[in-house]
Amino acid sequence: MKPLLWLFFCLFGIVCHAEIVRYPAVADVEDYRSVYPLALLELALAHSGREYQLQSSAERMSKSRSMMFLKEQSELDILWTMTSVERELDLLPIRIPIFKGLSGYRVMLIKQDQQTKFARNVSAAQIKKLLYAQGHDWIDSKILTLNGFSVIGATHYDNLFSMLEKGRVDAVPRNALEIAEEALVFAARNIVIESNWVIYYPTASYFFVNPANKKLAKDLETGLRKTIADGSFEQLFQQFFSAHLSELRLKERNMIRLHNPLLPAETPVNEPQLWYHQQ
Repeated sequence: MKPLLWLFFCLFGIVCHAEIVRYPAVADVEDYRSVYPLALLELALAHSGREYQLQSSAERMSKSRSMMFLKEQSELDILWTMTSVERELDLLPIRIPIFKGLSGYRVMLIKQDQQTKFARNVSAAQIKKLLYAQGHDWIDSKILTLNGFSVIGATHYDNLFSMLEKGRVDAVPRNALEIAEEALVFAARNIVIESNWVIYYPTASYFFVNPANKKLAKDLETGLRKTIADGSFEQLFQQFFSAHLSELRLKERNMIRLHNPLLPAETPVNEPQLWYHQQ
């Protein structure tokens, strides 16, 4: 059916089989990190074999608020976030990592004159003894602390970089897919991307739905599996991230591998096609 004819039938109530899927409003439509999950969601639902129509929430909302709405089956039908045992108890995950596990690759922002602390010949043990800043309620903060890192918790995002700028911490580890844009924002404050190290722990960001919405979960997994099989998942991923990952040179960095005790046992770590190739 042609799109205009389909819209005509919907508007006049004659026939419209598309189900509405409500998602949290994207923080910044110019930010590829925000747009990519939505583009992947649209692609997967288009491959699901059922008619779905995406609908944004009226306002932006915090992660904790969006999870509350989804848990209560109010205002939202889906969201995307990093997984944890606690989150998988409350919500139903579609266990296909939407960022291919790259959420667990952490590259550091440092002061421009502090690179010698992170020289390539410094030991991993010495790197761990430095002082780091993270959001006080972030999963990342818990994982770093449980692996022996010294972490100061910040209550507000900008406080992370104020502490770094003032020398109260040595580095702010950031998601490998976030750090380039942040480095541009904070360049005027002499904050740069550290050159030699990457911290890695296994984790995944998933689409989550309410546990009662098993039909949507099944359709979304079906659609995602089809996009993996036909290559469109990888094509979309490369379109958004290949240039950025090339600039970070992850393969050339010294890697500190961490244990993630918060990773649910059901995480599909034995399906290599789901993960970034370096894992």
